[in-house]
Amino acid sequence: MDKKTILAIDVGTGMVKVLAGRQEADGRVELLGSGAAPTAGYARGFVTDINALAHSIRQAVDCVVMAADCQTAGSIYLGISGSMFTAQNSVGIVAPASPGTVTGADVERACKAAVFAVANDEYEVLHVLPAKENAAQPGAALEVKTHIVAASKTLLQNLTNALSGNGIRVSGIVAGGIVAAEGMKNELPGQPSNYIFIDIGAGSADISVYADGRLFSSASLPLGGDYITSDLMQGLSVGRAHAEEIKRYYSRLSPNLRNQGVILDCNDYGTTDKHIPFDFLYDIIESRVDEIVTLVYDDLKPLMDNHLSDHGQVFESVYLTGGCGAMPSVAACAAKVFQIHTETVKPERLAVEYVHPANTVCYGIIKHGAKVAASELATERSAWNVFVHKAKRLLKI
Repeated sequence: MDKKTILAIDVGTGMVKVLAGRQEADGRVELLGSGAAPTAGYARGFVTDINALAHSIRQAVDCVVMAADCQTAGSIYLGISGSMFTAQNSVGIVAPASPGTVTGADVERACKAAVFAVANDEYEVLHVLPAKENAAQPGAALEVKTHIVAASKTLLQNLTNALSGNGIRVSGIVAGGIVAAEGMKNELPGQPSNYIFIDIGAGSADISVYADGRLFSSASLPLGGDYITSDLMQGLSVGRAHAEEIKRYYSRLSPNLRNQGVILDCNDYGTTDKHIPFDFLYDIIESRVDEIVTLVYDDLKPLMDNHLSDHGQVFESVYLTGGCGAMPSVAACAAKVFQIHTETVKPERLAVEYVHPANTVCYGIIKHGAKVAASELATERSAWNVFVHKAKRLLKI
């Protein structure tokens, strides 16, 4: 792979997914290969065995290396979701370089000041996103409100070391839910200003709340499709893999089958007695879906109420993505509970075989890596221009 190629690793409760790709000049992402492996050592947002997790990641990376017929990647980024992250808002205040004018460099300095204000030796900052800046007036300071996401330095270092021991040298570790939301924000239907973006996977629901088009709050809850799978395992006396297949089968069916006396053939290899009434599946799955969505809503409601009272605005949409977020019943339930427009989104700029909500995090990681690479290239060019300018002055060219 060339230097522009990015290996995007999405660590989920059920699977580690890896996509190799690069972002083209027109914004589309070209994929070179994909890989996946069952997750070990990580459950519902918590790392339980760091060496087992590193081994799972190595297996998934080996798959994509074989699929893409390559040996190395330009950059490797690891996306993890869940409670290992902490998020908070902070304000940075600086004097603009030119009074009355705000530049990108001024905002960047203010963001650094915001990080300094909440610096903690035990945490490493992963993301700093400007949420709002005031309009600078002559003689006035620039005030930038930021949203900061950080993680334990010890955990990050241990994970990096474990991956390095497995031959994987990461360029960065990112919050999967954050990069998924940021990667999709300019591609959302309707281009809303105030909305809620929720990535629901097997073990966690990562929530990003946007106001005026910018992220101002985020959270992760240990809620996801794994609870539905566990309910099916118990209610139907089947194994996990069989329960996952039944869940996917159910997701393709219309809810209008309820109260129609429909019996479903849910047998798998080795079973003959799994002829299940649709109504029975409906009761198991929809009761858990309702609980998951209601818990997410209860967590968000105080924030939504405060935003309305502070700004006099309304949230326009809820956007769902992720493997569990792709279930039609989750979107229907969210629309009912939140009482606002709800839609499931997916990375439409990928090749058609990869356009699925379960790939949104990897898509966001690739876009994040491309943005970092572009920023580094611009910095290198700037440093080179300064060098050339000084050389010309010295040589009087």
